[in-house]
Amino acid sequence: MGVLACLSVRFALEFNADPISRDISCKQVERHMRLCVSVTTGFERLVTFAGSEPLLAEAACHLLRESSTKPASRLANHSNLHCIDRGSRGELVAALIIMQARDAASMSSGTRWVSVGKFMEALLPAKFYKDDLVPSLPREWRTGECLSFDDTFRDYAMWFNHVIRIEDVGLISSKHLWLYITRGAMVVCTHNHCGVDIVLPLCPREGKLSSDTVSAILIQVKNARNYGSKISKVLFDAMSPAEVGLFKKGSSPRPVIRMVFALAADQPRTKRRRTKRRRTQQSPTTQPETPRTVLRTPRTRVPKNSDEFTCFDIWCAGLGPDTFNNLGDDLASYKLLLDHSFRFHDVYNVEEPNNRDLDALTKEMRKSQRQLMLPLTIMTEEDEEDDGDNGNNGDNGNNGDNGNNGNNGDNGDNGGDGDDGDDGDEEDEEYEGMEVEE
Repeated sequence: MGVLACLSVRFALEFNADPISRDISCKQVERHMRLCVSVTTGFERLVTFAGSEPLLAEAACHLLRESSTKPASRLANHSNLHCIDRGSRGELVAALIIMQARDAASMSSGTRWVSVGKFMEALLPAKFYKDDLVPSLPREWRTGECLSFDDTFRDYAMWFNHVIRIEDVGLISSKHLWLYITRGAMVVCTHNHCGVDIVLPLCPREGKLSSDTVSAILIQVKNARNYGSKISKVLFDAMSPAEVGLFKKGSSPRPVIRMVFALAADQPRTKRRRTKRRRTQQSPTTQPETPRTVLRTPRTRVPKNSDEFTCFDIWCAGLGPDTFNNLGDDLASYKLLLDHSFRFHDVYNVEEPNNRDLDALTKEMRKSQRQLMLPLTIMTEEDEEDDGDNGNNGDNGNNGDNGNNGNNGDNGDNGGDGDDGDDGDEEDEEYEGMEVEE
């Protein structure tokens, strides 16, 4: 009970509506570990939440830190895991990874506030962070903001030690986002929210904290296996600050970081979207007359009009050391939690540890019989092996909801956004160091 209480105050765990889950939440309310928001007559339904308590979250952090077992392992191996809502897209797994990176960055710096650089260094693989991300230029940028990642976010910091689940998508606007910083909270969006699932508020270290100084790391989480290591342009487009309502119209938007966690990808890998190509402007000049008059158009490097916002885009595929830092021995626990997020119950994987009369073979046979009772609702081990042999994974070209012609996006964009960063339909894009050819 105490472990679930500590995890709840940090990760805003939600319990299911079945009688067993209700009993557990009732006990936590009785012991002042959870808030009861609503209850029906006869206690038929009980609605409870973990309150936003920064002090309790910090105490829970220190208490769990004293143990050698990380939060992911504790939750994955907890006997009441089936009572907890694991998130339909893997949001809980993503929150655990993010919080573990925050804790590591906080311990290394010795402060509750951590710089954006320290956080990203603790979150991402060391080689990718130092060699690729730090010196990189933004994917899109406003006039005067084409600076490296290190220069762009050098003066930005973040502080959060727990999760707040929001019910209204309008709360992720800059008008409200700075308030989450005052409470030391990261934001997990409501279920089925379009565009973004997790928001990490950022602000400059110096100066006043207000709606005009706040920015964010926007994260979209996917646990569908058809999202592999190939970048989907559509997902990043859906995380446009204007689309999600981060900044108000007419304001000067601050730089943002957009990330996609494709947690179910088979090949762990971290990539970033390359800097956009900027068209050159041609200035026609007439050469002096000769027997053959020639009109030449020398090329000059003049950027096109400014983008609407400045952003750095990062694609994190799969679970492993090539995707996230500091997973260590907890990798198996993260994979187990991700597997549980695919379905809302565990009836097919009931282990029956208390039934000593059943040997391992009998338990496996009973599992197979449960699957046969509801045919075509879950892939069997044989199906998964056949699927792997046929190469039906997103990395082999069919990486989109329609999966046609190698398209990588919800609507099958033209060629997607492959490993080299080319978006196919964006002819005005260029990678760093390349010349524009007409």
